[in-house]
Amino acid sequence: FYAFNMPPLPAGKTYQLWAILDKPISAGTFGTDAGHKSLLAIKTLPDPSRITKFAVSLEPEGGRPQPTGEIYLAGQL
Repeated sequence: FYAFNMPPLPAGKTYQLWAILDKPISAGTFGTDAGHKSLLAIKTLPDPSRITKFAVSLEPEGGRPQPTGEIYLAGQL
């Protein structure tokens, strides 16, 4: 997953990528570099044929089992 022009992260926060099936499934957490770009290698996804969209939310460091923060990006498949 590659994202650019992401807002800087507040202290104690991370971005979290979600694969949306029947419910959101975490695909990992990530930060940004000095150029506000992000790269996340997704190692495993549950049944990719069932994923309907992806979303990125702002979460507390370490991530969460389900989204709790503001959605920054979302895309349909």
